[in-house]
Amino acid sequence: MTVALRPLELGSLVLRNAVPLVGLLLFHWSSANLLILYFIDTLLAIAVIVAGFLYSVSPAEEAPGLAARINAIAGYAAGAAFITLIMAIPLGMPVFILVFGVNDTSFTGMLADRGFQLGLGLQAIASLVSFRDLVTALRTYTPDQLGLKRRFALVFLRWVGTIGAAYLPFTYLFGEYAPFVLIVVYIGLTIVAEIMPDRFIAAFGAPDAKPAPKPGPSRRRHRR
Repeated sequence: MTVALRPLELGSLVLRNAVPLVGLLLFHWSSANLLILYFIDTLLAIAVIVAGFLYSVSPAEEAPGLAARINAIAGYAAGAAFITLIMAIPLGMPVFILVFGVNDTSFTGMLADRGFQLGLGLQAIASLVSFRDLVTALRTYTPDQLGLKRRFALVFLRWVGTIGAAYLPFTYLFGEYAPFVLIVVYIGLTIVAEIMPDRFIAAFGAPDAKPAPKPGPSRRRHRR
């Protein structure tokens, strides 16, 4: 399915995603820092979706007692962290080699950068808000109705396409500007994924898990 966007909406989509390029070109943002932030953002998005799946299997509010509910929430976090960390190794290795190996960026210097710290903080807050909204939606709809598998595919494949560019020989020819090239690729893939999600998923040969029709006004299930 291709999302039919009016010119103003399409322009807003492109401009919103192009803001980081303005920061890189005009305000001398670090392309290495921004690329790592995009990687962390991808991992956090995956963690939120995984935690949502775990919640749908065993909702915390159905646990008997406060302690059991807290344990359930801790279980979501631990399960999401475990799965995400396993995925982080293959998803992050090409970028880490490019940034900290070929580009010789200092990891400690990156962590000490105030802009990088601010980016991490904003991502953490956004992830918590996203998980809260997802839990609220899962109280009414199933994961299939919300298209969680599809969301996961879009997030995952967008990053796979980005690190795929990191494996291309010509990327390394850009030297210290290689992270900038990957950022451009990431932004381009993000725009395409938002405009034509079905074609984007199909381009990677992955099955498209379309959202199931949502029920009417009445709630699918009631929880206390």
